[in-house]
Order: sequence, then structure tokens, then C-alpha cells
Amino acid sequence: MKRTLSDYPNLQHQRQQLLQQLSGLQELRRGSLTEQFLMVKRQDGSRVKRGPYPLLTRKQGLKTVSRRLTDPALVPLYRQQIQALRQFETVVDGLVRVGEQLSDLAVAEVVQKKTPGGTGTSRRGASPRQRPGRPADAGF
Repeated sequence: MKRTLSDYPNLQHQRQQLLQQLSGLQELRRGSLTEQFLMVKRQDGSRVKRGPYPLLTRKQGLKTVSRRLTDPALVPLYRQQIQALRQFETVVDGLVRVGEQLSDLAVAEVVQKKTPGGTGTSRRGASPRQRPGRPADAGF
């Protein structure tokens, strides 16, 4: 969809709303929470599944780093912080989108000011055969 200069105030309003959302995001955490189960061997030789244990997993460089959360009461806080990071990424993506649209409008405004009448006429003017005061068959 092509934007016009009349869309500028609307885009500025969207930008301000996104910035306001961004300022409300305080605690951010990378990664995701998963559940870890362990297979444990008993003294009699049988195996039993233990868990689930909450596990915070994230990328650090090329490696995946995991840390077991030992206090189950902190799991909801970690979930909230991870969700806040997802929201942050969404808001920043929206800011980039609106910023690009505002930039496109700024460029279009400069181009419109450079072009007389906004018609896109040639800078060279009329061809020699069509210049006023010269006959069309002047030998050119």
C-alpha cells in the first residue's frame, strides 16, 4: 500500500504508541523454559523417570546453555521476563516498520519538491524540434 504525506500524522502517532509500550518493558530475559526429565536407576536395577525439573535454556555464542531453576516459585517470574522479551522484539519490529514508512515519506517529499509540478517532466526540456519559435523541419 502506497503511503501519502497525509499518512504522516498517523504514522507519528503509531510510533509514539510503540515507544510508550517499549518504555513499559522493564525486566527482559533471553531463552526459554523447558521441563527436564531424568531416568534414574534404582538399587534393584529398575529405572524410574524423575521430574519435571524447570530448565532455562538460551543460546550463548554458538552453544546452548542451560540452567536448572531450583526454586519453583521463581518459574512464573522467569516466564514473565521471557514473555517481556518476546513483546520487546515485537515492538521493536513495529518501530522499524513505522520508521521505514516515515523514511519513505520523507524521501517522497524531497522528490516531489525537486520535480516541478510533480509530473516527472524531463530535466532536458523539450526536444529541439519542439522548441517554440523554431519550425519543426529546421533541418535537425
